[in-house]
Amino acid sequence: MKENQFKKWEQTRQLGPWKYGLLYGTIWALFVVAFVFIVNSFLHFDDRLVTASGIFMMLVIYWITGIILYRFIFWRVKEKAYQSWKANQNRD
Repeated sequence: MKENQFKKWEQTRQLGPWKYGLLYGTIWALFVVAFVFIVNSFLHFDDRLVTASGIFMMLVIYWITGIILYRFIFWRVKEKAYQSWKANQNRD
């Protein structure tokens, strides 16, 4: 990460891990569902995904997956990198 990315992370981390996971996990879920819907609309993989209940189920599944990804994985990775950067800044 570059220094400006760490500065941005300092602001983002004020959300806390759960709000961060909820916010970015939701954004991720919406993009994934939209992408799957568009691809499926053009390529006709599975007509069940185009129904309202199919879209709702995808949204719920990807939303939960996104929260888990952003809360438990991405938060830890970014926080560890941030703490390492912070330690290097204090050392210099």
